Amino acid sequence: MKQSKDKATIYMMRNLLGTFFVAFLSFAISFSMYYQCSFIEIFQRIFFYDLYTTLYLLLLWMFDYLVFELSKILYDEYSKQVTFIPCFVFIGVGICVFFIPILDLFQYNLCFICVLIILRIVKQIWKYDLMKKRPKNGLE
Repeated sequence: MKQSKDKATIYMMRNLLGTFFVAFLSFAISFSMYYQCSFIEIFQRIFFYDLYTTLYLLLLWMFDYLVFELSKILYDEYSKQVTFIPCFVFIGVGICVFFIPILDLFQYNLCFICVLIILRIVKQIWKYDLMKKRPKNGLE
């Protein structure tokens, strides 16, 4: 029981770090293009110059985490019936985002979160295929 709780905690922390990386990377790219500055200055602008920017990053991070967890729940629910179809859907969403006239921060963020979700789906498909091919008792 404790071991499964530890694994769940590790998975949640991994997902939190992955979605934080997506939010921070999209902020860093957007700020570097807007302010024409270095990474250290981007880091200062996000975390030290303005509280609202930091809160905006945290809000975007929580949105990314919720979207990632919802996609994870939906894919796990239908993983027996669906294979690579969600990957193609997220690739289409990622491409379509660039043709929608929205802020570039959201374009980068949505594209990166789609890539993160696709990577998770591919990992789950690979894990399922390995489990399916593995013999039950190791002697077969």
